[in-house]
Formats: sequence, structure tokens, C-alpha cells
Amino acid sequence: MFAWTRVRSAGLFLLWTFLAGVIVAAFFVTSFFGDYGPVRLADPGTVILFMPVFTAFILGLLLADYELVHTVVAALLSTFVAIGLILGFMYAPAVAGVAVGPPPYQGAFSSVLLFPLVLLGTVVGRAIGERILPPAETQRRQRALEAETREWHERLTQIEGRSPSEDRGKRP
Repeated sequence: MFAWTRVRSAGLFLLWTFLAGVIVAAFFVTSFFGDYGPVRLADPGTVILFMPVFTAFILGLLLADYELVHTVVAALLSTFVAIGLILGFMYAPAVAGVAVGPPPYQGAFSSVLLFPLVLLGTVVGRAIGERILPPAETQRRQRALEAETREWHERLTQIEGRSPSEDRGKRP
């Protein structure tokens, strides 16, 4: 039997990862070409540093149901997508033959800067997402552990000859 839930899960994983890379690339390119954009920013460095972390944080929240290794893979894939799009936009004038001057070096800057920021945001977002809304499997295991702990506590109190209500009143 073909598992459609696994296909759906993998599709959502790839979709979110690709969209995170596109969003990061869009903000990077907009900040690099600030003179040509509709919104003029006083300090494009703020956008360059903040948006990859914020976008990756949201990606980490979305990937709270996945393993940590998958989260790191998502950070790598979204970084590669973003760098590919940034380099495509940076070198498009040179490829089209309309470039004047040396090629831009923002591509090297973005490739060095992006991965640590995206990795940080993704892992922190996943950790907070797992804390706020734990995956269903984690909730199920926690409830089973709580039930087993209660059962052991009741057995121990029966062995000792006390009722659990008497035991609760004697706690320091």
C-alpha cells in the first residue's frame, strides 16, 4: 500500500523549504538593489541580517513535527535555493551583456552569511515550536509515561499499605 501521508509530508517539507529560500532571496536582492526597489531602506544591513533569521524561524516552527536532522537539511536546502536565486539576479546583467563594470560580489557575501543565519533561525524555531505545540507522537508518549508513572505510584502505595490520598497529605 502506498503511503500518501509520507508523500504529503515530503511535499510539504520541500514546499516550505523552497518558499523559505525564495523569501530570503527576495529580501536579499531587494536590499542589494535598494536604488531600484519600490521601498527605500535607510539601512539594508538590517534586512540582510534579520530576514534570514526570521524566515528560518518560521520554517522551524513549521517543521516542529520533523526530526532535527530534517530541520538542518531544510536549512541547507533553503540556503542553496536562496543563494542560487541571488546569484541568478546578480549575474543576470552580465549574462545578458548589459553589465557595466565588474561583477557584483554580493553573491559571495550572501553565500557566507546565509547558512549560519538560516541554520540558527531554523533550529531555534523548531525548538520553540516543539515547546509551544509538541508533535502528536510526543504528546502521546508523554501521556503514556504519565499514566505509567501514576500506576507505579499507586502500586507502591498499595504495597506500603497506605492510600494515595493519605500520601498526598504528608508531603513536605
